[in-house]
Amino acid sequence: MSVRHQPIFTTITFISLLGILVPATVFAQRYSHKTGRRAPARTVSAPQPAGVNFCGEPVPVESGAVAHNLSMALMRNISSQNHLINFRRRAIAQYFPVIEPILKKYRIPDDFKYLAVVESGLKADAVSRKGAMGYWQLMPETASELGLKFTDKVDERKDLLKSTDAACRYLRILYRNLGSWTMVAAAYNGGIGRMQSHMKKQQESNYYFLSMNPETSDYLYKIVAVKEFFQFPGQYLTNNLMASAGNSYERERAEAMAKGLIPTEEPEPVGLAIEPKESMELRFETASVDSLLGALSQLKATNAVLFKGDVQAELVKPGKLAVGQTWQFKITSEVQIGDQKLGKNDVVYAVVDDVDTQSGQLFLRSTKIVSTVDKLPYKLTLICLNQQTGLAGVPLPKADQLKPGGRGWLVDWKVL
Repeated sequence: MSVRHQPIFTTITFISLLGILVPATVFAQRYSHKTGRRAPARTVSAPQPAGVNFCGEPVPVESGAVAHNLSMALMRNISSQNHLINFRRRAIAQYFPVIEPILKKYRIPDDFKYLAVVESGLKADAVSRKGAMGYWQLMPETASELGLKFTDKVDERKDLLKSTDAACRYLRILYRNLGSWTMVAAAYNGGIGRMQSHMKKQQESNYYFLSMNPETSDYLYKIVAVKEFFQFPGQYLTNNLMASAGNSYERERAEAMAKGLIPTEEPEPVGLAIEPKESMELRFETASVDSLLGALSQLKATNAVLFKGDVQAELVKPGKLAVGQTWQFKITSEVQIGDQKLGKNDVVYAVVDDVDTQSGQLFLRSTKIVSTVDKLPYKLTLICLNQQTGLAGVPLPKADQLKPGGRGWLVDWKVL
């Protein structure tokens, strides 16, 4: 997982964009239709899932650098159209029906099936230089900790059912520590310890604006590019998109393929690929990444307040310590988030996403906020913020903090 893999699709050439981008409007046009409905009195301008997204978390394609990186990822994976169409058909028919129910069982967003595509190209025997194996490219020590068996005769990392179940359990662990599915995917590649280190040092929690090693920096773009292609193949598999790169060789080559003058599928390359210059640097970086599950157990607690939330709220009506239970909080002071003004004593309705009794962590996510002024609900997704890590998951409240009239429990929240 933490080493560079071969591209998910066999690319015949890499198209040089030289600053020529697929316009951000290509991604946004699917979402620009107005319904004509009357807007509610209160609106939220905080980031919302719209346009291109991963697990409902927006990809900020309005940023030139982000649009460029996503365009590059798309262009690199569409040079062999027939291959992609067949690959997509096979994935939807044979593999996704197995993966999707397991993702749902563990309450993991459906988009993570594309992570398996990026990791292995959905090949059971895919193996990396570091020894990661199978559909989800699990390293031996991680697979062992997740309960998978592998010997000279059998390797359960090659079993789609068992390896997907193990990968989902691992993804749940990452989510309990990170609180963002985008960051979970990044940590699957780069390691949770490294991602937390980047976030602390750079005081930045948005993946797309973090400075990281090239492999992890490109990782989410690959997944989003695959998702875009699988969901909207007709939008990308066109000669017009090929020609938009301004590369006459590629344009002529695409036209020759369409006329049947040259084969649409070329044989697999033979021999060893020439490693890029940064490969030695990547090997040095990835060699220092221990088992990700082992790293979780080595994290040391600190009492220092390193991160402040966007909102602070006090518990007024606790629910049970069980997944799916609703808790109520009230905002302690007026705060402005984008164009949305949150008033003091506005009620935050939060649902329990997870309870980790071993680490003593509670994971809460808001479902709605109700104004004390007009009693109208409005949506604003918040998660509890751990002031030491800046991530999701806060220490379980004390017994006296859960009793009516007891010691108040204040929690910091951050906007997703």
